[in-house]
Amino acid sequence: MNDDGTADIKAKPQPSTWEWLPGIAAAALAALYFFAAEPGGTLSRFCFFVGLALVPGLLWRLAGRSSWTVQRMCFAAGLVAFVLDNPDLRPDRDTFAAILDRWPLVMLGFLVSFTQPLWGALRTRRLLLDSGVGISLYESLKLCLAGSFFNIFLPGSTGGDAYRVYAVSRGYQTRLGPAIASITLDRLLGLPSLILVVVLGMALDYEFFRKNAFLTRLIPFLALAGAVCLLLVVYLALAGKNRGGDGGTAPDAGRGDAPTGWCKRTHAMIANNVKRPATLPLALWYGFMSHLACIVSCLCFGLALGVRGVPEPRYFLIVPMAMTINAIPGSPGGVGQGELAMATLLDMAAPGNANAQTGVMVMLLFRLTNMLIGLVGGVYYAVGKEKPPRVPPPSGNP
Repeated sequence: MNDDGTADIKAKPQPSTWEWLPGIAAAALAALYFFAAEPGGTLSRFCFFVGLALVPGLLWRLAGRSSWTVQRMCFAAGLVAFVLDNPDLRPDRDTFAAILDRWPLVMLGFLVSFTQPLWGALRTRRLLLDSGVGISLYESLKLCLAGSFFNIFLPGSTGGDAYRVYAVSRGYQTRLGPAIASITLDRLLGLPSLILVVVLGMALDYEFFRKNAFLTRLIPFLALAGAVCLLLVVYLALAGKNRGGDGGTAPDAGRGDAPTGWCKRTHAMIANNVKRPATLPLALWYGFMSHLACIVSCLCFGLALGVRGVPEPRYFLIVPMAMTINAIPGSPGGVGQGELAMATLLDMAAPGNANAQTGVMVMLLFRLTNMLIGLVGGVYYAVGKEKPPRVPPPSGNP
């Protein structure tokens, strides 16, 4: 109610102009389908299913509603329909039989994949401890698991990072700004580790990388990404070194004699997360181990399903690329686009071995592990008891 007694009616959020882009994409796919694609071919089927799937979101936008969530869900449905319609991609009975015949390898893949939240929890805890948030490894693990639940099962409303920011700021008497800085830095430090994994894959399988025209065209982008990550690491190393002896904590950022100005406050909040000398290398190491667990898990699934002609070191190139495509904002959780990426890349990694179908199943098994991790996080979120806020320990404590 307003001061004059009238009801406070909030204006309905207006859809963004950018939400017309899927409609433009649908028109482009329709043009390809009718004028350029070979009837019955792969491109023709892709244009048909994906273009048709974008129509409901376009109609929703024409009705004046925000359509991003609808478009993402329909886009995923179109990609899944394309996979199921394509006999070269659709998993068959033999593929499922291979899972049962080689179940020890499949279970090993599951177990290795389940270590990813642990590595993430170690990195999150290390950064939060430096910023003055007293969090145990168990609590950090619960935080990461609950974040996985939001990422996987509620992609249209809120993300896991948003939940983690909320949980840290509410449960540990940390203001919103420092909480955002901690979780954002936690996410960003995964990028240098990913670049390191890809470079390692290039070194382990250099001849394949050198002879593959598609991969060699990625060198400028990889070099740019590597330069950006190197600048990030150098900046954090210098910022943490300069911040190490000031004794400030994240909860106190912006108060008293704290730096003034948006840039200086942001710098201070970021530097507070890497004050101890070992924090930055440990955070990068935990990220590397998390990516390595992902690669080893997919390798186990690939061996169980009978992927042919792809040596083990080549997975260091294929898996990070597929997971990067899976993480591109498009369909919810990357459903459909991750399967197509893994199928295409595994087929490219050993031409003539018909690995596209098993590639789809590799990603499906990996996605199943993430869903199970998310379900565990959902249980923690649903049944976890509310605890009183904890007072951060002195900054000198480890």
